[in-house]
Amino acid sequence: MSESSFISEELKQEQTDLLFQIPLKSGNKLNVYLLFEHKSYLENAIYIQLLGYLTEIYRNQQRNEESLSVVIPFVFYHGEKEWKLGDRFLDQFVLTSQEAEILKDFIPDFRIDLFDLKGIELKEKLESITFQVTLGVVQKIREGDLEFISHLPGLFSLLLGIEEESKRVAILRKLLLYIYWVRDLKPSELKGVLQRSKLEQYEELTVTTAEKLISEGIQQGIEKGVQQGKIETARNMLSEDIQLNVVLRITGLSEQDLKNHGLI
Repeated sequence: MSESSFISEELKQEQTDLLFQIPLKSGNKLNVYLLFEHKSYLENAIYIQLLGYLTEIYRNQQRNEESLSVVIPFVFYHGEKEWKLGDRFLDQFVLTSQEAEILKDFIPDFRIDLFDLKGIELKEKLESITFQVTLGVVQKIREGDLEFISHLPGLFSLLLGIEEESKRVAILRKLLLYIYWVRDLKPSELKGVLQRSKLEQYEELTVTTAEKLISEGIQQGIEKGVQQGKIETARNMLSEDIQLNVVLRITGLSEQDLKNHGLI
């Protein structure tokens, strides 16, 4: 994929699963939605889970009367056992090659992009600086605080290779938002990361991004860690048109919980 830019800097479009706009050879631009899933062990149900996520994303796009955007599922695997689940939904069916050829048109097949985190080098796999940094953050997002924070300066410094400052700021801002949503980090910790990345001029972004989350009640709700806080978080996220599957994954709530409180 070529170098891409985020389509908007508005909070309502800043999601933990990221939307890119990619230029095509035809001169047109294509919106591509990246779906991230982490697995620490082999789980046969992963393709069913992803199929559910994909369905919900497309349903939400249709609900918002949007044209459908392509969704690419990325699976970050850091388990001990070798990955033996293939890279397609079709692989999960016990079919001969002849049977698969006959029946494939009736199976909602999709492929995953698998990142086996043991020893993978994103620089070798991806040419795009944007994708290197974004997927590099996602790659370590579940690690301990010390390892995660020590991993960031090397990644963020890659953003210096993006000449267009507005694009660099948009990417950095979205990454900070993603980190605040998933991790319990303070702006002061991320300021230190930017200093070590030679991005000191963007330190204010660590504060303004956190303040925007707090002002919407999102981070406050997450920090409460109680059911009512989660419900309030979900209410605020949904009011900002954040994808339903993202709301469910961030809050840990179920669709039934949201229905019970009249949110969907």
